[in-house]
This record gives sequence, C-alpha cells and structure tokens, in this order.
Amino acid sequence: MENDLKRLVVEEFSGVNAQKAYLKKAKDGLWVPESHFIRKYFRKKGAVLDIGCGTGRTTIPLSKLGFKVVGIDLVPAMIENARKVAKSENLKIDYKICDALNLQFKGGAFDYAIFSNQGWTQIPGSQNRLAALKEAFRVLKKGGIFIFTAHQRVLDREFSFFWIKQWVRLYVLKRLGFSVEEQDFGDRFFERKATLESGERDTKQYIHIPSIKEVKKEIEKAGFKILEANGELQISKEDVRKYPPVFYVCQK
Repeated sequence: MENDLKRLVVEEFSGVNAQKAYLKKAKDGLWVPESHFIRKYFRKKGAVLDIGCGTGRTTIPLSKLGFKVVGIDLVPAMIENARKVAKSENLKIDYKICDALNLQFKGGAFDYAIFSNQGWTQIPGSQNRLAALKEAFRVLKKGGIFIFTAHQRVLDREFSFFWIKQWVRLYVLKRLGFSVEEQDFGDRFFERKATLESGERDTKQYIHIPSIKEVKKEIEKAGFKILEANGELQISKEDVRKYPPVFYVCQK
C-alpha cells in the first residue's frame, strides 16, 4: 500500500501540468516565513541540504545567499527541470535524485537542512515520515538546524464533518474489511487531472495533515530538540491563508 502511494506521489508530480506549474514557481523565491526563519537560524554560511527541492524555488535563493546547497528530489522530472533553471540563471547547483528516506550522504555532512512546501507530509506512512526525520538528523552536524513545514489539522466547525468521516473510514469501515485508501488518520486525497506521457487522466494527490502534537512527537522520536513551531506567519502579502502552514524548527 505504501509503495502504491509512493508511486502516486511520483506520478502526480511527474505530470506535464505539475511540471509547468513548478517551473513557474522556480523563480518565485523564498516565502516570507522561509526568509524569516533562514535569517534567524541559519546564522553562518555553511552546507544546506534542500530536501524535496522541486525545480529549485528554495535552492536558488539559498545558493545566492552564499550557502553551499545540495538539492534533492524523489521525482526525476523535478531534478531535470531544476538543472535547466539553474543553468538559465548561470548557477552551479548540485542536484540529485534522492529519496528522503535514504539520504545518500555521510553522517554530519550538512550544517542545515530544509524540507519546504509541506513535502514531508507527502511521504506516505507514519513510519516513513519518522524515517525521513531520522535521516535528516543523521546527515546534520551536531547543533545543525532542520526546518520543515506541515499543514495543521484543524478541528473547527468548517472541517469537523470531514474529519469525522475520515475517522469512520479508517477505524470502522477499514476494520470491517472495506477497501480504504487512508493508512493513518490525517491522510487526505485531492482529485487532480494529470497530463502524463500516456495521456491525460484523472489522478489523486496524497498528503498527510497532522496535528501539531503529532508532529512534535515525531520530531522528538527522531532525536531533535524543537526550537520553534510557528503557524502564524503568512506566506506572502498576496498569498494570505486562514490557516498558514506550521514551520517546525529543529536542532540536532
């Protein structure tokens, strides 16, 4: 099941539509809170691992700020286009196809790591998300900083029916033998129309929407110290959200 969801993630972000969208975003630069936390916690120049780098939206500005950046992504099409964007900017950035669950770097190789745009929550399976945190911990130097984001699970009136339905699916219907896609409470699927090499077809985008308590528990299991968990900062003046993503700042 986890492998099926993993293939779903790769397929969704390999599509022509997704790549066009991410190519447009490649030169958008850092979000306002990303810039804030990088200035606050990346206090000296050093080596940065940009996990789930996509086409380079975060990798490019980090490189221009003087950091030695390695950008990795599970989706080959993302890395291919990231290299093209970097070349057009006359930037020499090291991009690699790599799985966040198995980082191909020695322990203590980086001063900092970042996993932007809720990429961590697109890893299916609670054990896999924990494994990704442990890998980030492993490749950081002692005292190294890891910043990542996640949507927060909101249990207000607007979303209460949805989460009640999800609870029933996972803890009642699944136990009764019905086919249920969700693995963990908080899993959510969005309908998408993807243009693939085989043609256009309906597909789904997977994401896990955790509670802040859940994420903090996983961070501590991985060995990190939590420096900050902040969901108050808006992405930009143009992109104002009722519930901005939570930024988790962790230290090894």
